[in-house]
Amino acid sequence: MFIKFFYRLSLCILIFGVSGCGGSTDSSSLPETAPVMGVVNLDGNPLELATVTFVPSGTTKGVECVGLTDASGKYSLKQIRGAEGVPPGEYRVVINQLVTSDGTPYKPGSDIAPITVGAEEALPVHYSNIDKTTLMANVSVEGGEFPFELKSRKKR
Repeated sequence: MFIKFFYRLSLCILIFGVSGCGGSTDSSSLPETAPVMGVVNLDGNPLELATVTFVPSGTTKGVECVGLTDASGKYSLKQIRGAEGVPPGEYRVVINQLVTSDGTPYKPGSDIAPITVGAEEALPVHYSNIDKTTLMANVSVEGGEFPFELKSRKKR
């Protein structure tokens, strides 16, 4: 008896939960965005194939915005749901670069999982860990350029 009740309750919760998923298709409910780009250097050299993520902080509304650096270290951001740009506000910035066991940068989005090629984080945690990052950005309504000059080791 309890199992049938639990099953029916779980099914109702699932149905009501799924029916509320997907968000609104009304574009007026989406936050306005501004173009954000920049260059990431590590020890003065362009950092290729690094993921730059702006994570909303404080009262900033929205979702994470992500970009991938090219061979010259340049990136531009878009929301994880695909919209170009970043809503204005304060962000914690996380920069990650995975490298394979032979030191080659791992290309995010590859068909091969990072763990399969022994890829590990190459950057210090004060750049690459969402809880420990020291990088911040304040995006205005106009957006802008946000360069990041990273060091291999944190100064003591």
